[in-house]
Amino acid sequence: MEKINRKILTSGLSVLLFVVLAGFAGAQTTTSPAIEITDISIFDSAGRARTPLTFSSTEGITFSVTCYNNCKNAQRIYFNFFVCGPKGETVFTHIGNSAVGNLGIGGSSIKNIPISDFYESPGKYTYTAYVWVAIPDSTSLPPYAIEKMDFYVYSPSIILSYPANGARDLIDKPLTFRWVSSGATKYRVYVDDDKGFYNCLFQTGGGEYPDPQTTYFQYPISPQDPRQKLAGGVVYWWKVEGLDNAGNVVAKTPIPFSFTLKETVPSATTRDLAVMDVTLDKESTMSDMRFSVLLKNQGGIAISNMRVNLYVNGVPVIPSQILGFINIGETKSLGFVAGATKEKMVTVSAAIDFSDDNMKNNIITKSFTLLPEYRYYEPWEVWKIVRNFIKDAEILKGLEGYTLSEVILLPEGDIGEELMKLEQGKAKVVGAEIEVVK
Repeated sequence: MEKINRKILTSGLSVLLFVVLAGFAGAQTTTSPAIEITDISIFDSAGRARTPLTFSSTEGITFSVTCYNNCKNAQRIYFNFFVCGPKGETVFTHIGNSAVGNLGIGGSSIKNIPISDFYESPGKYTYTAYVWVAIPDSTSLPPYAIEKMDFYVYSPSIILSYPANGARDLIDKPLTFRWVSSGATKYRVYVDDDKGFYNCLFQTGGGEYPDPQTTYFQYPISPQDPRQKLAGGVVYWWKVEGLDNAGNVVAKTPIPFSFTLKETVPSATTRDLAVMDVTLDKESTMSDMRFSVLLKNQGGIAISNMRVNLYVNGVPVIPSQILGFINIGETKSLGFVAGATKEKMVTVSAAIDFSDDNMKNNIITKSFTLLPEYRYYEPWEVWKIVRNFIKDAEILKGLEGYTLSEVILLPEGDIGEELMKLEQGKAKVVGAEIEVVK
């Protein structure tokens, strides 16, 4: 019976010890000759140590402890994990991890704990590792070791710092983007000439440009895709997202920032033919589409015999046009007859059939809404259609024996379009006025 009582006493002391340690999780390092903590670590969701130790409250976190057991009589080694918040109170406790009490190195960890489970307010948090050894038939306090480590948690945020919003005429080579983050495993950087980042020009996360783990990124001077080369005088926008190891967004930029690079004078050998605009001719209809393409030589040499292609809904317009000659700084326009289409809205792309030194401006794409073409109607044809929609017998009787010489639509509009609406039931005759010309 005495042996059983000792076991109960040992267990009771261990439980009491847990309570005391939980209350003093911020205590200084304590080590027993029988057990020693050799390492205490904090990792992000990718299992990497972070410098500085700052985390967003939306991330996951891993706590780890490694120890060395010198106790020959150890039955098991127990690992307890505590976190104290900015006010000093215990906000997280994990008890239960254990290992066989072999001599030598041992350890334990708890992985990807959601910080949101214990986050209370921004500031300093303290992780405390408590390791103790269970010795059979012992009535004394078990050997133990304590060690702590500070880390910081903030509400998720990414503040862009460079280039500043609205920065103009930058001359950085290479251009380095920098930001301040509440914490993330990695970051995705976006750069585009559209504030909405539709069909984004450049973003990290691909094979050639992995997401950086640091809070800065150097934009490539000569990207493999020439369209991604930044041009002077163009307004670009950039933003950053913080990601965890699984690619989930844990923090992001509140608003994107804009910047421009300084324009450089083209060298005497620079070839830069820009497609400035594509326009729909005013008289164009669905049955007769006509477009104009505006081109400008922005390079340092004259260009001749350049083929220009036009695509309507992805289909090339035949024939293409040849730009015979365009001098430095000169602007010229080419016309295209694109034929008919059944679509009221078309997407049109104009592109030069040549890769010059600035491929980004070699193509332009726009969408247009076309008007249907209505044929001319003789007055008698109009009357033949309209009379079917007039219900007033007196008007019809009064017009017997007359021939219409003119039809006026009120309010003004295209008679052909209104006749089609009548026949489709989308319009009706609300009145008719007859003027007899003798």
